[in-house]
Amino acid sequence: MKRWNTLIVPLMAGLTLQGCTVISPKMMADALTDVSFTELSHHADTYRGQTVILGGHVIEVRNEARQTIIVVLQTPLGSGQEPLPPDRSEGRFMLQHDGFLDPEVFAKGRTLTAAGEVTGVIREMIDHEPYDYILLASREIHLWERAEDLYRYPYPYRSPLYDPWYHRHPSRRYRYR
Repeated sequence: MKRWNTLIVPLMAGLTLQGCTVISPKMMADALTDVSFTELSHHADTYRGQTVILGGHVIEVRNEARQTIIVVLQTPLGSGQEPLPPDRSEGRFMLQHDGFLDPEVFAKGRTLTAAGEVTGVIREMIDHEPYDYILLASREIHLWERAEDLYRYPYPYRSPLYDPWYHRHPSRRYRYR
């Protein structure tokens, strides 16, 4: 019995941990995970060519001739690599994607998590003030569900375990003390 425990426990732990990320394991293995966004923004040239995983909220989508630029308000990532609320932002970054991305799908306010290669810094103006954006070449993008899609139905109906007939059973109608 001990032999099974030594095989099953690590296997289950590996499957559980792998299910917690939205970026592929290969990308996770290539990515720098111990670099903060502040460190990355101050020393972008040091990390040029390295893969990082960032997330946040879409501010703007620009479709150009052969690429799409997504301007993202960066936020720290939660345990499942989901971006936290925008008030926790540490800055902005740009994601450069080869090809066309529909601006209606990647609309303002949508949340995304992306793995990308640091290619440098771009300076643009925000309300007449210069701002340095970290530029990432997109390698993988995960677009999160819209909040209104998650909560389209009230609480009990969201659960896959919901049984609409549960409370109609006579023995469950009244609580006994």
